[in-house]
Amino acid sequence: MWLRLMAIAFLANGLGPFGLRVLEDKGLLAPNRLPYLALWYAGGFLLAVIPFLRRPARLTRSELSIGIVMACCSLGGQLATALALAFVPGHIAFSVTTGGNLFIVAAAGIFMFRERVGMYGSVGIILGIASLLLLG
Repeated sequence: MWLRLMAIAFLANGLGPFGLRVLEDKGLLAPNRLPYLALWYAGGFLLAVIPFLRRPARLTRSELSIGIVMACCSLGGQLATALALAFVPGHIAFSVTTGGNLFIVAAAGIFMFRERVGMYGSVGIILGIASLLLLG
């Protein structure tokens, strides 16, 4: 169950900004940013609910609270990116938002939680930086 939900989150998290980029390139983002994000997050919610309903589990209040906070942060970040595209070019906005996330998560893991970065973690960070360079 966990793997299915993580795969859905991974897919949905990557395709959302891609749609913003496409709308921005076609000049359709300004009038459509809120409907796009509303449909995107509603679809992501439905995709996540389907596996949950097939194998229901009892959610605790803290799990539900964390999920809602994460969803609000994600939506806020996507909305901020969509709004930033009105002022800066896409290659800058997406590099900053994606690179900022990569940097904050890696730095928090290393400095706050004292995690050791192994070979797979190092490869992941290097691939993340390489993808930023390629997409920029």
